[in-house]
Amino acid sequence: MGELKIRIRQPNDSGKYWQTTIEGDACISAVATLHGNRNAKDPVHDTLFKFMRSQLKRNTTYRRNSHGTYIDFPFTGDYQEVLNIGGCFVALGRTNYRLSLNGKTESLNTIASALARLVFKSVTEKDAGKLMKSLYASLSLPEDVKYCLENRVPYHFFDNFNKVSVRLNCQQIGDNEIAIEVADGVWGTLTAKELESFCSFYLHNHRRSKKWAFTSPEILYERTMGITPKVSDVKVMKEFMKQNRQQDIVEKRARELVREVEQRYPDRIKVEWNKNDEPHTMYVRGKGWDWKITDNQYKSDIQAVSTYVWSTDKTDSEFASAELKWIDSHNETVEHNREVLINAGYEIFDDVVDKKSYLKQGGEGLTDQVLGQLRTVPQKPTNEARWKGPICIDNMSAGSSVGDQFVARALALLNDTMTVALVNTIKSYIKTNENEGRNENEMCGMWKSSV
Repeated sequence: MGELKIRIRQPNDSGKYWQTTIEGDACISAVATLHGNRNAKDPVHDTLFKFMRSQLKRNTTYRRNSHGTYIDFPFTGDYQEVLNIGGCFVALGRTNYRLSLNGKTESLNTIASALARLVFKSVTEKDAGKLMKSLYASLSLPEDVKYCLENRVPYHFFDNFNKVSVRLNCQQIGDNEIAIEVADGVWGTLTAKELESFCSFYLHNHRRSKKWAFTSPEILYERTMGITPKVSDVKVMKEFMKQNRQQDIVEKRARELVREVEQRYPDRIKVEWNKNDEPHTMYVRGKGWDWKITDNQYKSDIQAVSTYVWSTDKTDSEFASAELKWIDSHNETVEHNREVLINAGYEIFDDVVDKKSYLKQGGEGLTDQVLGQLRTVPQKPTNEARWKGPICIDNMSAGSSVGDQFVARALALLNDTMTVALVNTIKSYIKTNENEGRNENEMCGMWKSSV
């Protein structure tokens, strides 16, 4: 029996890994280290899914990776194998290239997705019964169908050569039937398998989906409703869909999320909105520090907002050291200037410390030679708090709207004492201790009624 150790890189800057094991006669003892795919909607799950899919799909006995370790399951031909995934036993089989899990035939993607979720669940859950329930919950619906139920059905069509991307409402109305709103109050139906095939093109852009590729609104109506639409039905359908443009829906929901968090934390979050009713600045009072988040107008997929922290430039010890250096330099400069002026026979003023102040006090007539010997006293160091940044904080995955990134940063910074420990880029900007040097005046000005 072999043991395959799965190490999953945590989606933060800690450099730590989650770990679980897969045991069975079909496993080769090895270590597989996986890193999240930030281009995916769910980076960790996507990486696990692709790994499991690659193992199930292979017909070769093993393959050596770049690190010289064998990580593949030796599945060849037809087989029946039992795997122990984190303490949960599952039966995996293949007959005539058809895969089955616990005796039920499923597609390659469905099984790979279910096993991926089981593997990740086993990182923290050790109860075999709970793991098995989680497995069957994953198998109840294809992954793409679950995505549609949570995020609406993606679809696009062309109107006068313009691409219109929309999101259609959907509801599960049976064990294997999904209702889709194709027009205002008009609901058609698709099976879970049909919706999964639909998503293959409209969600994943796989051109091999011949049945659904470039489906016109007329065809979509006919296939979901079971009748041929009238010309008026198609016109109404298109206008309805235009009102459900994907980008409009995303931005509207993002704005709603920003307002929700502002209302939920009125004493800790304040948002400033622009004339287009879009958030442009958000202030967050964390457990240890004060934060400012702004729309940086640079629409990066992973960093569309900029983050600032209210802090000094130096720690107390760094500032004390800078003051000592300034005192030494100040005294040395003053003594030097006095010596130069005395040797040159000029009057010395008690409040004169450098050549600029000497001239202001009436010390005219300095020769170029004497003036060239005088030094300017270095400026006294200060350590006043200010907004420091922007701090580089990336989204784990791409494609989030500006509003979503506002909310994600705010929720993380509300618990900033933990976030600072996880995100390395923040640490170098913070020079004050927790609850030290708070921006009390500005924060109190924003929340007069609450603070």
